[in-house]
Amino acid sequence: MKKTIIIISILIAISLQFSCSDKNDEQVSAFCDKLVLINNDVFQNRSDDDGTSRNTFEIINAKIEGDCLSITIRSGGCDGSTWAVDLVDADRVAETAIPQRDLKVFLENTETCNAIAELTVSFEINSLRTNENQITLNLEKWNSQLTYSY
Repeated sequence: MKKTIIIISILIAISLQFSCSDKNDEQVSAFCDKLVLINNDVFQNRSDDDGTSRNTFEIINAKIEGDCLSITIRSGGCDGSTWAVDLVDADRVAETAIPQRDLKVFLENTETCNAIAELTVSFEINSLRTNENQITLNLEKWNSQLTYSY
């Protein structure tokens, strides 16, 4: 009887070990391509140039659709299919008449082709909400402010 209880306990422990998720799994959005990262240290200190100029890009379109901010970027490369694009919030709110947040796009581009490619990525932004019913988003490298109403 003791052996049976020990074996069952071991089997339960093993099954629990495999059912837990890895804390390093990338969080994903149910509605958009990715989630915005809220981290002032990354916003301030992440280099957006690796010295090769491959990570140079321009934002050619930015628009809010529901709770997603869709950003289209253009850069050199092959087709953009291997690009890693992140949207980072500075983790601070400017308390103006309409609250404001600062955002920055980071591109990791390892493509070595000489073509010009475009890629649109959407980011879930509902984590940027405040107690107000709208917020102004200041997106670096974009020519105008974006109003997010919710």
